[in-house]
Amino acid sequence: MTRYGFIGTGSMGSMLVRKFIGTGLIRPADIIASSKSGVSAQSLAGTTGITVVSSNRAVADHVDVLFLCVKPLQVRQVLGEVRDVLAKDTLLISIAGCVSLENLREWAGDHVHCIRIIPSVTAEQNAGIALVAWGRSVRPEDKKLILSLLNAIGTAVETDEEHFDLFTDLTSCGPALIVSMVQEFAGAAVRTGAVQPELAEYLARETMIGTARILAGDQMTFDEVIRRVATKGGSTEEGVKVLRARLPSTMDEVLLALDAKRRVTSENVAGGK
Repeated sequence: MTRYGFIGTGSMGSMLVRKFIGTGLIRPADIIASSKSGVSAQSLAGTTGITVVSSNRAVADHVDVLFLCVKPLQVRQVLGEVRDVLAKDTLLISIAGCVSLENLREWAGDHVHCIRIIPSVTAEQNAGIALVAWGRSVRPEDKKLILSLLNAIGTAVETDEEHFDLFTDLTSCGPALIVSMVQEFAGAAVRTGAVQPELAEYLARETMIGTARILAGDQMTFDEVIRRVATKGGSTEEGVKVLRARLPSTMDEVLLALDAKRRVTSENVAGGK
């Protein structure tokens, strides 16, 4: 039976544990976890039945598949702690952005098989994308295992590291960015003085949910949805024209800001700061 370890049980680590157990593909008895303070891991154990230990080494020493769910600047330190107890052919899966496969191989050793994944909070609803990039030594059976887990809670998309960051912006960062735009849309309605914030947010949220269902259920493209609503000569078309004129530069700026922050983090990761 495959044994799974989780170092780090914050928001994303805890979600993965809960969702993987919920699929029935992993039993609680086959999961061992640790967290920085121990509090989040103990809380997770109380709701899922997994085993919690007090040290990262105790996790790494007893598993076949190790999910590393810590912040980018903590990865090097954690792998330094556990490197000598990682068994040969252990699967090491990191969810940390800005930490490359080469970083993982260097810090964990050549005896493990390194994988990067970027899950999304949308997996809470068994939806959305989980990005996957494979290390050079990953075997076909390793890929099959990880893809089966990720496809059970969403859709796994395999990609190379060259495109990993940009795809992360669209997938993992996407929910916050999309909701921020819809929030501003609701805020504009509130500023007219004609609607209270709670009602504006409710109307915008339900519209966003319904639109997502149309995209998913009817397999409509973005342009098809726009054409269906923004009929020629209508008021919606005028609003779309404003967005078409002003949003491109704003979204370009968003991506530049994400990239700039990522570059700083990557430099700090490489420098061990």
